[in-house]
Amino acid sequence: MLSFNQALKLLKSSCQENIVKHCLIVSEKSYELAKLIKLNNLEIDAELCRIGGLLHDIGRSVSHDLNHGVIGAKMLEKYPKLSRIALTHVGGGIPKDEAIALKLSNEDLTPKTLEEKVVCYADKLVHGDRLAADASEEIVKLEAKLGVGHASIKRIKMIEDEINKLIKKI
Repeated sequence: MLSFNQALKLLKSSCQENIVKHCLIVSEKSYELAKLIKLNNLEIDAELCRIGGLLHDIGRSVSHDLNHGVIGAKMLEKYPKLSRIALTHVGGGIPKDEAIALKLSNEDLTPKTLEEKVVCYADKLVHGDRLAADASEEIVKLEAKLGVGHASIKRIKMIEDEINKLIKKI
């Protein structure tokens, strides 16, 4: 896997400064959430969350559309776990049938591992270079764009609920 500094150098060489700032905050939040989850004696690779959060939007160096996750995954294909984080962070993840309909991929693009879910969720908390307390702002934005009750909104809420349960003291 890449070190944090190697990942940061790669990101800076690929993306505009505003994307780098966003990714640094997502990285920080992903790492913070992972450490909170670890406090409850749960297995999670906090460093993978940190570096995955840093590189999740590397595909934005090519596109700002929905396909930036797929593009980022291809850019990171030498690093399968990081590639998968980039691939699955868009929305609350995109199931295979939706990915096919959107002409993104012929595979399921939903986050499966805890690390993938943490980065996906942390990304929903960061708007540009501003950190929100929860995903409600992202949900309002998606409701205006996709409609209330859209499946991606439900997936984001499910990931938020799962992460919040994992960070609360048992």
